[in-house]
Amino acid sequence: MLASSAWGPGFRRRRFGLAACALLALCTLAARAQTPAALPSELRIVGSADPPYRIFGPGAPRGLYFDLMTEAARRLAWRLSFAEVPSARAFKMMEQGEADLMLGPLMTADRMRFLKYCEVQLPSEDKAFYALSNAAPVHRLSDLDGRSIAVHRGKRYGAAFDERSGPLRQEVNDYRVALEMVARGRLELAIVPERQGDLLVRQHGFPLHKQALRLVGETPYVVIALRSPWLSRQTELERVFKQMREDGSWQRIVRAYL
Repeated sequence: MLASSAWGPGFRRRRFGLAACALLALCTLAARAQTPAALPSELRIVGSADPPYRIFGPGAPRGLYFDLMTEAARRLAWRLSFAEVPSARAFKMMEQGEADLMLGPLMTADRMRFLKYCEVQLPSEDKAFYALSNAAPVHRLSDLDGRSIAVHRGKRYGAAFDERSGPLRQEVNDYRVALEMVARGRLELAIVPERQGDLLVRQHGFPLHKQALRLVGETPYVVIALRSPWLSRQTELERVFKQMREDGSWQRIVRAYL
């Protein structure tokens, strides 16, 4: 009788209760695994100052790229923080997980090791060469061989130029410095995104002229660090940028910088 009662209805109820508890625990664990980790309070954006694309202080950061990103963040109710650092340092911060997002990098195989390139393609810009009026003309890439050229440290200008061994490159951390070195006769040429170069020449009164050669601008991207927790929100960011193109907000911001 004792053995029979041990395996009776009471036991079956206890066994059912234990199974239900185990199932509930498994469901809870599965739900937690599917729930995204809590995001930091701010999305950290880093990059160098490159007017009119990225402009730092005084006041809130602005510029073509920053204005586009700020509008997207407003729609997503994201908080942004901006830090001005040299390009090489910005990439290192992204690689080490010390920053979340950059606006404007070109795509290279090396950068893809630690960056996720979004579908968002930012407005591209041809690169121009600036020189004093008495400088030898530059019509083709071979005209650059043996000549000293200021380039921005950490920037890429396209394979045709980057892989050419003839030019004597001098790296600087600021395009204004690059143009100033040419204006003072310390270097022969500076390569600068054309819209930015024209702006800097006007602002600072550099006695420089553009050469005939242009390097066709490659596509700049919005990139997220692979080590960033914000990577899980990539799809949302891409969707909002698409909406901005569809409703005309993107075009309105770009026209303000033409």
